[in-house]
Amino acid sequence: MNNLPNKANLKMFEEIIKYNFNDKSLLTKSLTHTSASTEKVSSMERLEFLGDRILGLVISEELFLKYPGLKEGELSKKYSFLVQRSTCAKIAENISLNKFIILGKSELKNSQIKSSILSNIMEALIGSIFLDSDYSNTRKVVLNLWKEMLSFEKANNLFNSKSDLQEKILSMNKKLPEYKLISIQGEDHDPRFTISVSVDGFNSVLAIGKSKQEAEKNAAEKMLKIIENE
Repeated sequence: MNNLPNKANLKMFEEIIKYNFNDKSLLTKSLTHTSASTEKVSSMERLEFLGDRILGLVISEELFLKYPGLKEGELSKKYSFLVQRSTCAKIAENISLNKFIILGKSELKNSQIKSSILSNIMEALIGSIFLDSDYSNTRKVVLNLWKEMLSFEKANNLFNSKSDLQEKILSMNKKLPEYKLISIQGEDHDPRFTISVSVDGFNSVLAIGKSKQEAEKNAAEKMLKIIENE
């Protein structure tokens, strides 16, 4: 986590993402969180807006080309996972993005960068690459960064477990699963959510996650295993 950009840091980051910026200021703007910005309108947030749309297009195109036999609903399921905030944050962690983000005092006091910030900066980075080059180059960078996610979807649980559980329950003519928030523990910057999921005919299961969504996903995975082992 850096508070001041320098050429060495930027060069190191370019090597990690395998893209060299023509306009280094665009890279700096994408890495400068709103809390550290002196601009009236945050460039990072504008780049995030752009990057979010470009990421969606790249992933949509790749899934369309990679899975010619899948229906719209199945493609949407994969798409939703690949572009969701938690996935963007995971990609950011994979490239150690946290070491290069420029934060303001309000965020520097936290011992760990919020996953929402990682996700936002990741999208801003994509937007900055697009403005610095073109769609073709941006697509190449995105597909390289998302390569593991795209190549090992099933093995790495890239499917939405909640959707899988819902489909499974509906096929069994049972009521939809019910999720309940049991507790929230830990510090504000590092919370732990405990969620229970209930399905008619089975004992409820508990699961923990760093977000409510992650905990629900983990709970759904546990329930699916129980049902499939019956």
